[in-house]
Amino acid sequence: MRYPARMEKLTVDTLRTLANAQGLELSDGELAALLPLVEAGRNGLAAIRDIPPETEPASQYRIF
Repeated sequence: MRYPARMEKLTVDTLRTLANAQGLELSDGELAALLPLVEAGRNGLAAIRDIPPETEPASQYRIF
């Protein structure tokens, strides 16, 4: 699944709805503290969207 080109800005109310859908009851303070972290994660996903799929990873893990 791919994200749309431009994701909507999250609000505390939107985050509350998403949390409730997952069975979480969070206070306004908890949601306000989580909001910047969720936005940072979304921005990270948006940043990698334009990387071509054939791009080699920056590091590799090999078991000898």
